[in-house]
Amino acid sequence: MATHAQPAESSADEQTTSMIRADSDGHVIEVNGEFADLTVSCSEPACDVLRNYLSRFGSIEGMDLTVDAAAAANFLDIWQRPDSDALEARTGHGNWRLLSSCPEPSGGMLFLSVNIDRKKQKTELADFILENHPLPLWTNEADTGNVVYANPAANRLYKVKVDQGRRIGEFFSDRDANREMLRKLQKRGTVNQYAVRTKAEDGREIWVNGSATLANFEGRQLVISAIQDVTDRKEIEDDNRRARDLLRDAIESLSEGFALYDDDRRLIMCNTRYKEMNHAVADLLEPGLDWEILMRETARRGIYAEAIGREEEWVADRLVNGVEYIQDFELAHTDGTCSLVSVHPTNLGGFVVTRTDITAKKQAESVERDGDLLVRRVLDSGPAAVVMARLGDGEIIYRSPAAVELFGKAKSAKEFYISPLDRADYVTTILSDGRADDFKLTLFNAKGEHFPGALYGRLAEYKGDEVVVTTTIDLTEQNEADALIRRVLEACPVPIQMTNADTGRLLFRSPETTALFGPVDSSKSYYADAGERDAYLIKLRKNGWVNDHRVQLINGKGKTFWGSVSARLIDFKGEDVIVSNTRDMTGELALQEELSSQREMLFQNEKMSALGELLAGVAHELNNPLSIVVGHALMLREEASDPDTLRRIEKISNAAERSAKIVKTFLAMARQQPARMEKIDIQSVIATAVDVAGYGRQGEKLEINRTLPEDLPEIVADADQITQVIINLVINAEQAIGGSGIGDRIGVSARLGRSDDSVEIIVEDNGPGVPDKIKGRVFEPFFTTKEVGDGTGIGLAFCHRIIHSHGGHIWLDPDHAPGCRFIIALPLATAADGDDEEADIPSRTASARRVLVVDDEPDVAELVAEILKKEGFAVDLAASGAEALQQLEGQSYDVVLSDLNMPGVDGRGLFEGMKNAYPDMAKRVAFITGDTMGAASQKLLKETNRPHLEKPVSPAELRELVYGILNGGERGK
Repeated sequence: MATHAQPAESSADEQTTSMIRADSDGHVIEVNGEFADLTVSCSEPACDVLRNYLSRFGSIEGMDLTVDAAAAANFLDIWQRPDSDALEARTGHGNWRLLSSCPEPSGGMLFLSVNIDRKKQKTELADFILENHPLPLWTNEADTGNVVYANPAANRLYKVKVDQGRRIGEFFSDRDANREMLRKLQKRGTVNQYAVRTKAEDGREIWVNGSATLANFEGRQLVISAIQDVTDRKEIEDDNRRARDLLRDAIESLSEGFALYDDDRRLIMCNTRYKEMNHAVADLLEPGLDWEILMRETARRGIYAEAIGREEEWVADRLVNGVEYIQDFELAHTDGTCSLVSVHPTNLGGFVVTRTDITAKKQAESVERDGDLLVRRVLDSGPAAVVMARLGDGEIIYRSPAAVELFGKAKSAKEFYISPLDRADYVTTILSDGRADDFKLTLFNAKGEHFPGALYGRLAEYKGDEVVVTTTIDLTEQNEADALIRRVLEACPVPIQMTNADTGRLLFRSPETTALFGPVDSSKSYYADAGERDAYLIKLRKNGWVNDHRVQLINGKGKTFWGSVSARLIDFKGEDVIVSNTRDMTGELALQEELSSQREMLFQNEKMSALGELLAGVAHELNNPLSIVVGHALMLREEASDPDTLRRIEKISNAAERSAKIVKTFLAMARQQPARMEKIDIQSVIATAVDVAGYGRQGEKLEINRTLPEDLPEIVADADQITQVIINLVINAEQAIGGSGIGDRIGVSARLGRSDDSVEIIVEDNGPGVPDKIKGRVFEPFFTTKEVGDGTGIGLAFCHRIIHSHGGHIWLDPDHAPGCRFIIALPLATAADGDDEEADIPSRTASARRVLVVDDEPDVAELVAEILKKEGFAVDLAASGAEALQQLEGQSYDVVLSDLNMPGVDGRGLFEGMKNAYPDMAKRVAFITGDTMGAASQKLLKETNRPHLEKPVSPAELRELVYGILNGGERGK
């Protein structure tokens, strides 16, 4: 076998077609090109040369020869077959060759290797362009409609998967439209700019504007289409059509004449009033009428007095001044009428003409200003610094007062410039373009100081001279404002940045941005997932803005966090730039989690409020009759001496007091503040509660343990209520264990709270526990799992109300198992929570003291009167506030005791009446009421700051209240 040398890469790349000719015996007779680089002898077998040649290829027909070496022998065999197809092969350096063979008439074979790099590059480029083309493109068979190719843009638009076969007709909302488009295509070969309604895979309708071409490929007739989504444009066109109709109706309803002309000065539309005011030429006023023809015809027909005899001059004036400048002018008609005509250019190059009939309103004086005077007065009164100077020598011809203030009274505009070259550049710009806009320079002001300025100039002719009219804007404040804005942005406490939308390159970032993300160069490094930025950009480009876009980011320390991005897409120096700020949501998300954990507790509080309103209403209805029973029982117990009578009175008194205690318990549960607050030792409270709850259960196999640290701080609470809560929880645990037969232990313990500002009381057991499905309902009023007759469903609700009124919390530990665990958290006492000082004992002198009792319940009023009369007071009764005010007219009272809720004039009305008429006696008013929970009652008691008692009241409480008022105290509050 002949040896061969390794060819140089440059030589292999440059060669185009290489050839080996072999004779009928398979020996080489001629070589050239790349084959010539091999050391080949004419007697060498061609197969050896071909084998050596194939060794330089890394892949053939897409098969990697470095992985499957045996494939090279197979491809060598294929290459030598006379009837084989050409093979695409790629060298290890990326060059493409096409390998083929053919028999020769002499019986030998011809082997070819052709360079196809350029062809492959074109093919790959075409595939790349199709796959990345922004417009949806597809190809379908003309006869069957089968889609043979759709680029990613088309698949995204119609929500179609890549491997999902479809017929083109499925995308047309109207199949007839599809057939009509195909018919035109068959006839013309090409259809351009056809609008049709299509539908996506999810049923969404899409209006598209497309073009299609019919082409033959390998015997198949194909339709090649490109479309553009114009759904939004279609909606806008419909809105514009409706807007035009509304505009036409609005214009037609105007009392003034209105006409609109386009940029070619042709009439687009006018209303009926315009035709009426131009009745002499109404026959010409149709769309398309040229403005110049209209002006000349009006002059020819002698419509305007000032045009007669000078028609051409008048027309020329209208054609120039009537269109180029915004103005109002009067036109006197030859028929004696007069119109005020306004001509205003539009932004699109046309103009609007309005006509108002001012015949009846024409002013007596005539306008004597000409054009130059008008311009001068406008300029003189304006704030702009305007200077008109000759182009050549710079001599100033006119300057506005603002220009005098800015530049002084220099004779030449050249004195404004620091360097002659600056004015030369400015003048060159004007000569080149006829104008200069925002031409920035540093100039001299009237004080000879430098200032930054922006020049706006126009080249004009004035009395035969070329002049430059320049308006100068002092940018000092603007530059200072820009500097201030930058300082504000840099000092802003939130991360702000400007980034290139395409590359992510940071154009500006505040120090907060650097602190958050580190000193990076591209915003792409912010994102934990690069795909998130692509989704964010799609949303931003669609709307032009993004608010609170939540995304996972990476901070300067390399840690991920959730951020909220708000951004606007702007054009900055011809580039799409994103102005955005980023908010670290770490703290906010933590707060949301905390709020979620508190939501259940808030839900329980709301339910307890509803229960409180119910209990307050029940208590109010019971208060009045209980006041009578309790009061008379206590009075009889003070007066009777017979033992048998005392025993009966005691039973009545005990039953009445028990009822009163129930009512007061309801009220204590309904209100949101503790009944009697004082510093207490939580250890003694727990010990008492456990002793009471465990009484009588010594023989049962149930252990009640308590674990109490000795150094627990004091709390401020109602000891009786907290004791009742603990007893209730222990008894509930006892009943659950006894009823289920599961468990034998109850534990009561206390500890300092986690935040060191509270004490936590824990009541737990090893019983059956609370089922998961009802854990969230245990504090609901009237919800119970006990049998009918065994429970009311108020126990835990009552516990919840008491603990909440103490400013604490009670909750069921959801993770405790086995059994059940309730935790109570109560705030610690502070230095300000001192015990109430002993009140001074009031004087008990009732002689010659008169009391007025006001209550619409006669039995209650008589009971109060009887108690006070036995004490020695003179007592008068009134059944309403109105009756009380009448009695006050003729009698003065030392004390006035009034109910709150009464028909007619109630407690508030009585108090307000006394404040106005008897202010001294208003200071001796107290309230006795069974309704302290109503909003109106609470508001009155707070506003008046007067003492009060809740029904039912005892004689001792009543006497204490009255003596307290007489001695200037606040007893009863």
